[in-house]
Amino acid sequence: MMIKGSPVSKKRLKKLLPTPEKLLESRLLKLFAPHLGDPRLWHFNRHNLNKAVYIGVLSAFFPLPGQMLIALVFSLIFRANVPMALGLTWITNPLTTLPIFYAGYYIGAKIMDVPMISLRVIGRMIADFSLWLLSDGANPFITYKGSVSIIAFCVGLTILAIISSIICGLAFKGIWRYKTVSSWQKRHQSNHDFNDSF
Repeated sequence: MMIKGSPVSKKRLKKLLPTPEKLLESRLLKLFAPHLGDPRLWHFNRHNLNKAVYIGVLSAFFPLPGQMLIALVFSLIFRANVPMALGLTWITNPLTTLPIFYAGYYIGAKIMDVPMISLRVIGRMIADFSLWLLSDGANPFITYKGSVSIIAFCVGLTILAIISSIICGLAFKGIWRYKTVSSWQKRHQSNHDFNDSF
């Protein structure tokens, strides 16, 4: 079975994305269960998936646990595909968070004209911020006050998030369009060849 207007199979895409049942295993997401009944939130069409790409990539850059919650709220507001938006929040994961946040701080530092900090300091900030949110760690906004510009970090990360979201959204739209046109041309050519054989 094909997604309407695209050669991408629904089965293949659904296999890559979390199922509604898997998503609702999260205690936090269970709170939104009454709002997840709208079928548009689960449709695998170009419009819903494209909105989900913008939302998921943008949400991935928020420097806090709860990126999936942010993606879910925006998906509900804009009626985007929930599994795609939530799946894309994993762009920032234990392997990518440090370089992404470093790039965000670098951009912010250049714009705000503040000194750059080392990768090690960014790593400590991420660890301290997580401890502060999830347990009783020291408040990083106080610990790093004066040595790190939180404003530069937030500005840079926001700019990086918006640019990445736009690029990924446009790339998704372009790839979908290219594959749709290619698929249509192949079908048209095969029909033409079939008619010529008679």
